Amino acid sequence: MAGTAVNMATLGMAGTGVNAVGKMGKYASKKLTGKGRRAKLHKQHSWLAWDSRVTAPFIKLDLLLECHRLPKKDSFCPADAFACVWEVPSGFKSNSKRVNRMPTRQEREIGRTEIVRGNRDPVFSTTFRLEFKFHEEQTYLVRVYNEDLRYSTDLKEHDFIGGCIFTLGELLGSSGCSIAMPLYRGKSFVVLTGREIVETREVLEFRFSGQDLGLLERKNNKAQVAKDVLETMQKLNVAKTVLEKFDSYFRIEKLDREDQSWSMIWKSEVVSDNENPTWNAARLPLQLLCGDEPTNPLKISIWVWNRFIPDESVGFVETSVDELIQKAKRGIPVFNVMAERRKLFGGVKLKKAGVLKGLKSSVLQIPSMLQYISGGCEMDLIFAIDCSDVNGDWRNANSLHFHSEEWLNDYQAIIHKVGTIYDGFERRQKYTMFGYGARIKGVNQQCFSLGENLQNADDLVNCYDDTFSQGNCDLELGARVELKHVVQSAVYRSIRLSQQRQSFSTLVVLSTGAIDDLAATIDVVCAAAEDAPLSIVIVGIGNDGNFETIHKLTGAEQGKLRHSNGVPIARDIVHFVPMHEFHGNVRACVAESLHDVPEQFVQHFTNAGIKPNPPRAVPDFSLNQVFGEPNSRADNLMKKGSSHKDRKNGNSSVHRR
Repeated sequence: MAGTAVNMATLGMAGTGVNAVGKMGKYASKKLTGKGRRAKLHKQHSWLAWDSRVTAPFIKLDLLLECHRLPKKDSFCPADAFACVWEVPSGFKSNSKRVNRMPTRQEREIGRTEIVRGNRDPVFSTTFRLEFKFHEEQTYLVRVYNEDLRYSTDLKEHDFIGGCIFTLGELLGSSGCSIAMPLYRGKSFVVLTGREIVETREVLEFRFSGQDLGLLERKNNKAQVAKDVLETMQKLNVAKTVLEKFDSYFRIEKLDREDQSWSMIWKSEVVSDNENPTWNAARLPLQLLCGDEPTNPLKISIWVWNRFIPDESVGFVETSVDELIQKAKRGIPVFNVMAERRKLFGGVKLKKAGVLKGLKSSVLQIPSMLQYISGGCEMDLIFAIDCSDVNGDWRNANSLHFHSEEWLNDYQAIIHKVGTIYDGFERRQKYTMFGYGARIKGVNQQCFSLGENLQNADDLVNCYDDTFSQGNCDLELGARVELKHVVQSAVYRSIRLSQQRQSFSTLVVLSTGAIDDLAATIDVVCAAAEDAPLSIVIVGIGNDGNFETIHKLTGAEQGKLRHSNGVPIARDIVHFVPMHEFHGNVRACVAESLHDVPEQFVQHFTNAGIKPNPPRAVPDFSLNQVFGEPNSRADNLMKKGSSHKDRKNGNSSVHRR
């Protein structure tokens, strides 16, 4: 008997229910009570499965360094060089030509290379393990020193040669994931190369089924609890619920080594009224399941879903990814589901509560987002600005569009931060900015161009400033807001670019929450999810905005966005983040809004059967490329000297190892 019950908190009977959440760790609490569309979906639709993932939370890579044309710090011998890498706060200007000799308090040291003695073109063998997160601006700083006092770890005792600043986006978005940065001391420069760790592409595909689940007797007081609840329901005239249903699902939990607690990382769908359920197949990256160690313990716990009271635990299985894979090679692995039961005089004992079968357990290699970018896939960016009268007249200081030279409003801050993240990736197509919900010269315009061929984040902000300048008399804020035309324009643009070369577009909509054509917009979004290489990110602007309509557009209320003909959306491409929840922290807001883009990126290409192109060749760096100067005699001498050294060492270029 699964038990009849109503909401215990509502009826004042919270103490009588069975606590099904238990100790699931910090991750579970974030999933159930966190911000954003995903947490809201889990609250309202606890019977829905969490989305499968094919991308790891971050991409691991190794950073390699080599220097060229280092100056002589001593009179008679080349430099005894070593390099240090620091992580610096987000927002550090990567085009700054001034690098301090010593690190500041805000910098965090990643590590140091070995010392290469007597070489003006040292190639360091030490690598630095970094984690690339697409949705964040990750800035690093490299300093190169000449060893002056042998065996001293104090950088003050060594001669400073020079340094450079770069972001991981610039590094991984360049040809061959390799860039050359001047050290701003003479003609010296450093070549940085990033190499992806292939293990981050591994994904576990699994499918489980249960047998004879729930045959173990329930808690001793379950009959009394059900009786008390039935009496309360009769008093409140609440409809009774049938007790015999066995609606089961399972959770995957991993062990936190620090506090020895289990944290939930994924939840399956609910299979209704079946004690021998078979759940759908799913995929999760190994990095999320077990980190770097396949033998790390995993717990698969089975639960009974209840509508009104907390879910009940049926039992659990402790295993590991390695065990699942090894047993699947010999057949169908079978695990006993064990349930904890209290002894009469204290303590607990384990009893068998059924069987769990692993119908499928295999490791797949899924191409990563970085693999597509390394092959030349371009990242396109489209902005859509809300020009409705909900913002208020931009000439008024209370308007959301009001801006000053002393500070940035929410629109400007989001535009600049997102543009900065995308600036690091090489592209031939420039940015585009649309406006919607306005009147231009007295005519309603639901989609119009604010600017095209915008080069970088600064051009995006300048385009916005020109649109909402004090002297712009052609633009009027409109009363009706339609988003369908903006999404259609973004879809056409993304498909047109993808026909020319591999590309993926991101539409960033800055909205105050008003949408007057919700049904038509949903149909366009569902159609775009079929084949358009597009992600839609909606950022809610303003503290007083009504974002219920946008939540419907993301599918947060019905669990899955559906076309007007009833067909569910092929893949999730819309993500909404209200900015006021981050209390002015633009960096955190942008990171959350772009968090799902890598997953949607990989899902589109894998569903379409499009494989990454071969990696682009690493360029042959010259003084002209590094410093932007015309070829000189020194440049030619460097090429001749390096080619002679390459032929001697059997290498084909300056930087290859």
